[in-house]
Amino acid sequence: MSSAEQSASDESAKSTSGTSDGAKADGTESAAGVTPDQAEVDASRMSFLEHLSELRMRLRTAAIVFLAAVIGSFVVVKHYFEYLTRPARRAWEIALQGRPAVFHFGSPTEPFWVYTKIAIIGALVLASPVVLWELWKFVAPGLYKKERRLVMAITAATGGCFIGGSIFGYAVLCTPALSYMFSFAEKFNGFEIQPTIMMGELVGFMLAMLLGTGVAFELPVVLAVLGWIGLVSARQLWKFDKYALILSAVVGGVLTPGPDVLSQLLMAGPLFALYNLSILIVWLIERARKRAIDDLEKSDSDEPPTSLVPTGSS
Repeated sequence: MSSAEQSASDESAKSTSGTSDGAKADGTESAAGVTPDQAEVDASRMSFLEHLSELRMRLRTAAIVFLAAVIGSFVVVKHYFEYLTRPARRAWEIALQGRPAVFHFGSPTEPFWVYTKIAIIGALVLASPVVLWELWKFVAPGLYKKERRLVMAITAATGGCFIGGSIFGYAVLCTPALSYMFSFAEKFNGFEIQPTIMMGELVGFMLAMLLGTGVAFELPVVLAVLGWIGLVSARQLWKFDKYALILSAVVGGVLTPGPDVLSQLLMAGPLFALYNLSILIVWLIERARKRAIDDLEKSDSDEPPTSLVPTGSS
């Protein structure tokens, strides 16, 4: 091989090696530009058919758990009814001077449908953790780590507030409210008013009371989300505080129909306290956002300014 051919071969090998090294460098730079969260989301990408298969598997698991919970709830549904109506029976004894509670049904099928309603609602409560978990396992791979933490925090706060509100309504509000309404059963000169409480109506009232107090206790979660989005501020909520006190008293009077002030305060007091807790939460969110912005501006100011005027060496 001549010297000219040898030099040409060396040049070709160098150019090939340089191109390969440049491609490796570019690949390293593009790979380095991907954050771990983005890499994790990219690794979990699936096709449309794979998404459908995953969704079918999650729904099947949730349906099996729900059916098992329904069957189990039907076995113990009478215990559900006994526990659900305990405040009503206690209120009956208070209002009617110790007489045992008597509940009626207006048609042959009413007890069956009442028990079916209670069993299905009980099954939803029992199966909801598994159903939410299956839904979470389907949605979570498409979310970044920060988004997953946010969704988990909102879900936990929503569930905790709703359960707390329902327990509060069951343990605190139902007995005073029903005691007042049962007290209309009284004797007059020549006639008597007696209560005829139907199973379906009583169960509907109890479920509506638990649902209403549970939703009312979601106030901090709703205002915290609105504050995080930026639709409301702590200053605005604080200015509305005096009107919130009046609204809390109105809502307390609606949810507790008794004439005594104590029953209304038992509902209005927690609502007003939850509103002020919401102000504190929104203020903490604004403080954290302001601190993050200040840190970002400080980090930007520490970097040397980039000149837009080209230097002589360029």
